[in-house]
Amino acid sequence: MRFVVLLSLLALVLTACGGSSVAERVASAEMAFAAEDVASSRRICDRIMGEDVSDGGVTATELCRLSILYMQLYDRTDDADALDLATRCYRSAFSENADSARYFYTHLPVDQDKYVMSLSTLVQSIDNPAGVDCDYEDTDSVLVADSVKNCK
Repeated sequence: MRFVVLLSLLALVLTACGGSSVAERVASAEMAFAAEDVASSRRICDRIMGEDVSDGGVTATELCRLSILYMQLYDRTDDADALDLATRCYRSAFSENADSARYFYTHLPVDQDKYVMSLSTLVQSIDNPAGVDCDYEDTDSVLVADSVKNCK
């Protein structure tokens, strides 16, 4: 129990420091989530999305990490806003650097594959609703998001 409290406090201290990088704050959010501190993890993620994404200060990899965190938060809390933010991060990651995003999503631990598959399917279904005829040459779920933007 002390370990969980210590990790939560460490995450909050790291995010409170104004000079911490986005990568450090994402790591803090991941640590808070791992320590079962869902509220702190969500607060850190929301702060990054509010402050840094609009400034263009978030890399594709950081956006990928945020998308997975938001999916985990959605899985834990069933908060639709977390799902919306996850899809936003997913799309933004591919817009920022498709190669980095593709690499990140294809090299996740097996236990996180379900989040990528869900995100890919969700984004594909939103961007290409039923009745829209698109032929995808690549059936890999991560790569489908890349081809979504080319569908007319």
